[in-house]
Amino acid sequence: MDLSWRIISSKGDAPTEPQDKPGDVFVEPVTGMEFVFIPGKCFVMGSTEKTDPDRYQDEGPVHKVCLDGFWMGRYEVTNAQYHYFRPGHDSGEYEGHPLNMDAQPVVNVSWKNARAFAIWLSAQNQGQYSFWLPTEAEWEFACRAGTETSRYWGDDVSQTCQYANVADQTAGKYWPSWNVHPCNDGFAVSAPVGSFSPNAFGLYDMMGNVWEACQDWKAPYRPGEQVNPAGPQTGKRRMVRGGSWDNESRGIRSANRSYATPSFKRYNNGFRLVRTR
Repeated sequence: MDLSWRIISSKGDAPTEPQDKPGDVFVEPVTGMEFVFIPGKCFVMGSTEKTDPDRYQDEGPVHKVCLDGFWMGRYEVTNAQYHYFRPGHDSGEYEGHPLNMDAQPVVNVSWKNARAFAIWLSAQNQGQYSFWLPTEAEWEFACRAGTETSRYWGDDVSQTCQYANVADQTAGKYWPSWNVHPCNDGFAVSAPVGSFSPNAFGLYDMMGNVWEACQDWKAPYRPGEQVNPAGPQTGKRRMVRGGSWDNESRGIRSANRSYATPSFKRYNNGFRLVRTR
């Protein structure tokens, strides 16, 4: 099954059933991974200096994006779930702090590894269900969950530790040179998925914990309204979104963008999946 590129047409390639409703949950039968149905809608993607003074230049121009409904992983893929695919994978540690516990998000995996996992999981479901990485537009829409603020809980950085695992006062005890959030989330490194409050779509850890790989190649935003955009078909780096447990406040924003080569692996890079059928 070749899922190397999931290009979405203007009508979408994952038609939803009449019974699919906002907040519905699908449990993948092989790994137990949970997916939440996200209803299709239009939203404004990106940021401006007025809405987000900490923005980076590549977060504009803001543009209207309309998406079909889709199923998004409720959590980041965990070590336990990834071990169904690669039993010997070791997410390792960071300066003596373990990253390989079952409920922690899998890390030290590349975009290519994430793609291989999605292909494997689709094959395990024998064509009944298919899985892939979210497009960058799907990711930001799912992260914002209807908000237009810099973060899905608002603009107050001091509230971050209620919703996200970030560079916080706990991390500051171990790494005093870090620029940390003015709050304490209780974790020095990655936390078990679902340890913090979800966004309005019922998704956990959409910001913080680990960076999440997206389908798209790195590219500037195109101006104008777009329907189900999936980025260019070629490139050198893939987009990653959401920030991680070692990011300061500027990196923990709904519009923040980053990228990595398809083979890049790191202690704070992971992924979550979407169900495409």
